[in-house]
Amino acid sequence: MKLQNYVSWVTGAAGGLGQAISRKLAEHGSHLILSDINKDALNELSKDLAVYNVEVMNLPLDVADTEAVRKGGREIKDRFGRVDILINNAGISPKGPKGPIPFKDITIEDWNRVIAVNLNGPFNCSQVALEMMVENQSGRIVNICSQAARTYSPVTSAHYAASKSGLLGLSRKLAGEYGPSGIRVNVVVPGRIDTPMTQSVDEELSRQAALRTPLRRIGQPEEVADAVVFLVSDEARYVTGAVLDVTGGSLMI
Repeated sequence: MKLQNYVSWVTGAAGGLGQAISRKLAEHGSHLILSDINKDALNELSKDLAVYNVEVMNLPLDVADTEAVRKGGREIKDRFGRVDILINNAGISPKGPKGPIPFKDITIEDWNRVIAVNLNGPFNCSQVALEMMVENQSGRIVNICSQAARTYSPVTSAHYAASKSGLLGLSRKLAGEYGPSGIRVNVVVPGRIDTPMTQSVDEELSRQAALRTPLRRIGQPEEVADAVVFLVSDEARYVTGAVLDVTGGSLMI
């Protein structure tokens, strides 16, 4: 499952899943473009990735900022000339003091920000990457989604669920529209994963999630990263428009 000399763009790279995905891609030989709003964390990550002897470009930006993403695309084109792989991983899931924010308490400002990052962000980055992928008649996109898009989730809020449901629809549309150009678009749906995002809420939620999961534990970021690397590899060359649930069995549909 080698990715030598591929160029991979990972958004939300400084987060728990983003770091694991970036490391796994580097381990398989891919050069990396790392995007996040946290510049310091990107710098630390790029230092850690030096052991893999791949080229790493830090591209700090807010994926919701259309002009910033387009500018970033021009910088990528100047540096590498192409993008082979895009991982739309950047996302936010606001919580209240007791967990999910009740629907009645979500402000329009909060709604717009979640949609901007979780849905507009993949739209922005995909438009930029697809322009280069079409030129090369080749490319792979993996969108990181959520169980909240596939079933009722008691631990997420309505704006998060809506944004991730929209991402599923976007993914299917892109898979159908760009398949003739040799571009594959797939979705990974993580279950409860041990990341800073899940650690930021009540630990009891993770314990209960583990008890509801057939494998009786929550997942690790590396297990999601393994699924992502499979989907962008040649081993998955006839897979597009697919939704791969990495949930330990907590979601079976």
